[in-house]
Amino acid sequence: MAGPRVIYSTIVTILCIKLLTAPIFAQEFNAGLLPGLFPINPEEIRKCFQTVTAIPRCIEEILTSFLTIQLNLLGTQCCKAALEIDDSCWPKIFPFNPFFPPDLKNFCYTQPGIIPPPPPLF
Repeated sequence: MAGPRVIYSTIVTILCIKLLTAPIFAQEFNAGLLPGLFPINPEEIRKCFQTVTAIPRCIEEILTSFLTIQLNLLGTQCCKAALEIDDSCWPKIFPFNPFFPPDLKNFCYTQPGIIPPPPPLF
């Protein structure tokens, strides 16, 4: 039986391939959106992930942290990049778990070298 690491690596690989090929299929079939099943434009998701694609293995770290519920798998550089993702992108990336993005941000702000934002002014 395959170990958990192999299973998660396979899932992450499949998700990355799907993320990268979805715009191709959307253009080929002139769909633009994936109606019904996942009504999010793949191009929007790709734009949301632009900040983290520059960091090697960052998308894998985020997805593995999400799938295993272990935020400590995120490195400092990946945390910095993830904090740059616009707040409007998180519901598009993780539509079924609205609690993951705030948890990820809270974890990342505890990492050395990352300065938390100032409190809001009222």
